[in-house]
Amino acid sequence: MGQSNETKDCVEGEAVMLQPDIIIAAKNQVSRTRMARVLADKDCVIESTGSAACLMESLLRGGSLIVILGDGLEEGLSVAQLIPLLKSCNPRATIILAADDVSPAEELKVRQQGVFYRTTRPVCTLAWEELQLAVECACSKLQLATRPVQAH
Repeated sequence: MGQSNETKDCVEGEAVMLQPDIIIAAKNQVSRTRMARVLADKDCVIESTGSAACLMESLLRGGSLIVILGDGLEEGLSVAQLIPLLKSCNPRATIILAADDVSPAEELKVRQQGVFYRTTRPVCTLAWEELQLAVECACSKLQLATRPVQAH
């Protein structure tokens, strides 16, 4: 992960200078800001957006290997429709789904599409801790995946 602990809000059509390690994508800006604050102790760059276009752009740039996907990012586009698009932008992206508006059928579908972890939108202390643990596990997974293989 990166060395800085900066947060940037991505707005569609605006150039982003930082290569984020984590991108928080949710329609509700208050929710995005709170998630960024809770994760601020991580040694990485955190970006947030309310736009699917910004999210996909970040993934195409090769940044944002951890995506926290919240509720209602784009009207008319369910998470079950969005996740394959995100995976096509960057197959190595680790997606944590933190949303309430997912039906049981959609939940099954997103799990089959490769969502790393599924939780509800955090509103209590326990839920915030769960999200932090999910991010820590995702970071560990990425570190293992990028570690060079040593010959014996």
